[in-house]
Amino acid sequence: MELDKNTIKKVLDDKATPEEARQTAKWFASDEGSDSLSGYMAEEMKSLTEEEALSWLDHNVPEQRMKARFLSGIKQAKKKRLHRRLWIAAVLIPFLCLGTFTAFLAERAGVFSEPEYLEVYVPYGEQMQVMLQDGSTVTLNSGTRFKYPKKFGLFSRTVRLEGEGYFEVAKMKIAPFVVDLDGVDVEVTGTKFNVKSYAGDNKVWVALEEGGVRLKDDKRLTYTLTPGDRIEYDRLNGKCRVERMESIRESTAWKEHSLNFYLTPLSEILKVLERQYDTRFDVQDSSLLDSRFTLSTSRVNVDDVLKDLEIVSHIDFKKKKDGTYQVMPKQK
Repeated sequence: MELDKNTIKKVLDDKATPEEARQTAKWFASDEGSDSLSGYMAEEMKSLTEEEALSWLDHNVPEQRMKARFLSGIKQAKKKRLHRRLWIAAVLIPFLCLGTFTAFLAERAGVFSEPEYLEVYVPYGEQMQVMLQDGSTVTLNSGTRFKYPKKFGLFSRTVRLEGEGYFEVAKMKIAPFVVDLDGVDVEVTGTKFNVKSYAGDNKVWVALEEGGVRLKDDKRLTYTLTPGDRIEYDRLNGKCRVERMESIRESTAWKEHSLNFYLTPLSEILKVLERQYDTRFDVQDSSLLDSRFTLSTSRVNVDDVLKDLEIVSHIDFKKKKDGTYQVMPKQK
């Protein structure tokens, strides 16, 4: 349902109440509101002349580098009319189209200020859920470090992940959501997906439940996922493999404290168990680490999980006095 036009006008004229402004901002973030915002932009651009655009520079601009970018765009506009229109639509909207409305939002959202970042670390054996300013949520797995701005910008939402997280991203067409994985980006507009990229691991995994995402690497290669896809990206050689999942739970069972392994190397299984249960393993025979096993379990206690793993493998686990588990081949 479209928001009342009188309310929108009051917000644009800086005559609205804080509640009316909040409702309008929330509506502009929806699919319908985003389309309406584009309409406002188009109407403003029809009558905007280059002289009028320049006149806005007589007003104070929050950051000098944004003013320089503004001027640069105008100079380029003199050469290419099409580029001028696109530049204005993309960059000058905060000053020209939204007017006092953007200033009103900027004061509350920190649009033009340097972002203040927050960081959380989830210890081994624990999980955590974080709700972001835009209403998006992320559930973080054990051993994960997550960095995010206290306030998002008007046209971008970027967070950084080192570990594993399940994202439910609020839809905002004008502000794409980016998960920075240090050299690999996952870009979305609104969707549900799981990302796994731990420090020290050469692989990045992304599993898409709903919506659409794109994975971009540092070579500017782009891979697009559709719901039900899971992608495995190798940082070392840049190779990428996309496969179909039978269920998203193959990648998100950890949220319910369940574990699913399919032909997974023991080395990877032990890494997961160390993070999930805050425990340590002593592997004296390194040849065991390449052995692959299939296991699905929802055991709460690590001892019970290891008993299940012993049943489906040729490995025994022995708990030592210091709490470490010795990993050894079964005695024949």
